Amino acid sequence: MTQWLSTPCLAAILSAIFIVVPKFGLTETLLPGRLATTEAYFSQQRNQKLTPDMDAQLAYMSYTDFISPFYSRGCAFEAWELKQAPQRIIKYSLAWYSYGLASVAVIDPSLRRYAGHNIDIAIAKMKCRQVWGDWEEDGFGSNPIAHQNIMYKGHLNLMYGLYQLLTGNTQYEEEFIALSHIIYGEIKENPYAGIACEPDNYFPQCNSVAYLSLWVYDRLYDTNYKAVTKPWLDFLQKKLIDPETGTFHVAYHPTSHAVKPWVSAYTTAWALTMIHGLNPEFAKKYYPNFKQTFVEVFDNGTKARVRETAHTKDVDGGVGAASIFTLVLAREMNDQELFDQLLNYLEPPAKPVIYSGILRYENPTSLLFDELLFVAKVHVGFGELLKIPLPTHNERAR
Repeated sequence: MTQWLSTPCLAAILSAIFIVVPKFGLTETLLPGRLATTEAYFSQQRNQKLTPDMDAQLAYMSYTDFISPFYSRGCAFEAWELKQAPQRIIKYSLAWYSYGLASVAVIDPSLRRYAGHNIDIAIAKMKCRQVWGDWEEDGFGSNPIAHQNIMYKGHLNLMYGLYQLLTGNTQYEEEFIALSHIIYGEIKENPYAGIACEPDNYFPQCNSVAYLSLWVYDRLYDTNYKAVTKPWLDFLQKKLIDPETGTFHVAYHPTSHAVKPWVSAYTTAWALTMIHGLNPEFAKKYYPNFKQTFVEVFDNGTKARVRETAHTKDVDGGVGAASIFTLVLAREMNDQELFDQLLNYLEPPAKPVIYSGILRYENPTSLLFDELLFVAKVHVGFGELLKIPLPTHNERAR
């Protein structure tokens, strides 16, 4: 692993106002509170080495006994209690951490087994009742994967698939096959394309996870479940993409066929991020519309922030996630300029601190702040993850 940043080293970074970075439309100085240059993050895969701050974030995730998120496979959630994360958020936290870990395995092959180990822990925790219990408590049933609830089972299925793809370990194979059949069958049975989250609440971003999981399934089993993707994208264009702005509406309600009349930045950013891995041209078509509708560049072009809704000046909106999901989208789209501008806006106010080789944010600005910053900084692209070389028999045996 790369050497962890010491506290004195971090202090030097935070106090250095005039650190020159390569010029390709980015700011020429590394702002206080930024931990590495944008060029350094985008070079990790080529260098096969994580930046020191990403190594320190891995340490946060699993180094400290009992309170690191990935310390053990048990149903203990002290890390989320310390973060004061609501129960409903934990499923997303585990999932997005896992997607970042998959990219870590691609960046540094020596970390592939370690990344797989942590995804295994995340899957074990995803199956704890503390993670999915809201489904039962809300009165939607006692089985969280049998019907609907794509906001949970889509992530679980993608985690199953990425784990098997990365490690070759088939301990979840039976569950992955069964859940993929459930998702594929439910999509085929529905009179609309996709699966609802809660009853009568359909969200495009949650469905993007499920469809991506089917592409991973096809990669492993040489099936053609991904054939259902085109009808889904057609449905999105017909029902859920606003013709005026070219961005995604918040939700669709299958019972009434009503669409919420507002568009959403975080919905669009999340959905386009995953769609790009499946159909790059679709995402490229709508990405300029997204930026024109939601992104505001300021401070002489050095920073950018994102409005959650159109035609307002309110940044991030009630969910506090528009800018940070856009950071992930910018990385997926290889938009280094927007990534740099967004990170200049997001990271310094969050007050990053690296102590004893462990990265923490003292002032996170959203419920999934460190998870999504982690993903954005290491993300190699969902299309790239789909092309991960399958482990050889010898690699699996070691």
